[in-house]
Amino acid sequence: MTHQTIYLARQPIVDVNKELVGFELLFRATARNASEETDNVFATSTVIANTFTEIGLDQVVGNVDGYLNVDNDFLFSDLIEALPASRIVLELLENTIADERTIARVAELRKLKYRVAIDDFIGNFDDLDALLPAVDIIKIDFLKLDALLVPMIVELLGKHQVTLVAEKVETPEQFRQAKELGITLFQGYHFARPEVLTAKRSKPAKLALLRLLSLAMNEAETRDIEEEFKHHPTLTVNLLRLVNSAALGRRQVVTSLRHALVLLGRRQLRVWLQLLLYTSDRDNRSLNSPLLQVAAARGKLMEQLAVRDGGTQSALKDLAFMTGILSLMDVLLEMPLAEILKGLNVPVPVEAALLRREGTLGALLGLTEQIEQDDGAGIAASLQKVPGTMEEGDLVSLQLAAYRWANEVATAV
Repeated sequence: MTHQTIYLARQPIVDVNKELVGFELLFRATARNASEETDNVFATSTVIANTFTEIGLDQVVGNVDGYLNVDNDFLFSDLIEALPASRIVLELLENTIADERTIARVAELRKLKYRVAIDDFIGNFDDLDALLPAVDIIKIDFLKLDALLVPMIVELLGKHQVTLVAEKVETPEQFRQAKELGITLFQGYHFARPEVLTAKRSKPAKLALLRLLSLAMNEAETRDIEEEFKHHPTLTVNLLRLVNSAALGRRQVVTSLRHALVLLGRRQLRVWLQLLLYTSDRDNRSLNSPLLQVAAARGKLMEQLAVRDGGTQSALKDLAFMTGILSLMDVLLEMPLAEILKGLNVPVPVEAALLRREGTLGALLGLTEQIEQDDGAGIAASLQKVPGTMEEGDLVSLQLAAYRWANEVATAV
């Protein structure tokens, strides 16, 4: 199984009492605590994708704000709409061109409730003076500025209704000076160096992302998009994690892939798929992992077992597929299953089945595992616990159909 280790750095932003109020989110390509990426759009897109769908916004920033660097290109991109205005502050880089177009775009984003900051300000009023009234926050670079110039700059900024952040504060003297000047937020090595977070992810197949994006762009039926997602277990987990993110203002149980797609909305889906496509490995190859095939086949087999009885038991179908797909995610993502489930907010019966093999779904999962292991005695016992009436002979045809479906999926990817 090919995995990619992802990296993301965060540096605290604190108030006058050194209480945490936010994190600046920083791109990292390796565990080394420095960024060498020159493509700003790629760096920003990667930070967003890793924060929201790989690690999870709650795990990265908790209940405080995330500050994200954006350059001119990203500022005018639709990808910015993947960000929740209530949780993210947009930091304009110091080389931002303060022309009429940029000022109009900032005004548009503020109407959408986004907060906008100017990063690394060093008193370059001539370059940014027209932009200053349009932003909410200005981060003053204490590392590059002479301490004698800081009071004058703070005074000149006083006419604007903005929050000031003293950034790159490295000494107690700089912290004391900033406080005495009335600055209320602070960031720098004096408080904490950037911390690198890591996680494992399976590399998504570009062809799969393109196919999903095509469906979303062409207003395909939700059931067709749902069917395509069923082919890709790791993308399904990312979808569930994204939909259940507090960043989107939702905390409700998602009962099926279809439900998740409806909650997310078509526009957000398109933006998210574009992000994943852009940030996928530049030499990415399609996955043909045996473990992914087993997860897909397990989901399909459980789905088939759940509907054998028809009638009222057909409601189990979506939950059964979800349970099967998720049952191998601990191996695929190299994380404890309980930790993965924390960010997904799956229905209680699904969680009970996955962690404790409880309930009807737990019985179906146990039966599926016994079928895979060719455990005759276990199969006979489990058949007494699952809905519907079926013989052991029926299981062979269902298993073959599930593996055939999974193989077709792997070939298509």
